Amino acid sequence: MIAAITIGIDPTIELGPVTLAWHGITIALGIMIGGVAAGRHAREHGLDVDPLYTVGSIAALAGIVGGRIFYLLENDPAGLVDPAQLFSGRGFTFAGGVILAAVAIAVYVRGRDLSPRYLTAGALGLPLGVAIGRIGDVINGEHYGPATDFFLAVRNTHPDADVPSPALAYHSGGLYEVLLAAAIFAVVWPLRHRFAHVTTPVWLVLALFAVGRFVIFFFRLDSDELALGLNSAQWTSIVLLIVAIAGAAITGQRRRGAARPAPST
Repeated sequence: MIAAITIGIDPTIELGPVTLAWHGITIALGIMIGGVAAGRHAREHGLDVDPLYTVGSIAALAGIVGGRIFYLLENDPAGLVDPAQLFSGRGFTFAGGVILAAVAIAVYVRGRDLSPRYLTAGALGLPLGVAIGRIGDVINGEHYGPATDFFLAVRNTHPDADVPSPALAYHSGGLYEVLLAAAIFAVVWPLRHRFAHVTTPVWLVLALFAVGRFVIFFFRLDSDELALGLNSAQWTSIVLLIVAIAGAAITGQRRRGAARPAPST
């Protein structure tokens, strides 16, 4: 099978005694550039951008911890009580990182009595950050699916890439995540001033990621089947979609209740 996209880049960069991984480089760039977008939205609404530095740090740390914990829950629950497994650098889930990061940021924003606009700023910057951060996955050949001649298939020719064979092209979950995140950013960023409620972009971004990743995991091989022909990642996406719909409904109901005039006495 001949891929439309051929990548022969070494997954690591050797700088003397220092070894850098493309995965880490692109994630760092994603956090920075996504933070720039979040900061722009905050400034557009007259907010101090300083709290965003803390929000970004919380998101990065909680995302790593949550991603690792959820990966073990899905693939090796016994690893949660094994420090060697718990703190290993291999194996993370996007959904787990998003869930714990969102909860941690919400707790921080509420605890500091900050504007919910900070949550929105983070949600608007997230897709751009993910689109850039996932480029490292494509270079590494991570999250591959079945071999295919699909026009977006990727052939990683470097011998250190994660794919089974450098001679074949595979569905690239990393590339599909890049395209999904870029598409979400292209939708929500131009509409950021048109949403009826300040937190609507948060639920919309969460819902779009949930739907998109549900579809993507039909073309990935790194999540085991759980029930009804769906794998654990797809069931997680279903839960996230339900949470997004419920969150949007609750905030919408509160907004309508606040706008309703008080009864006369």
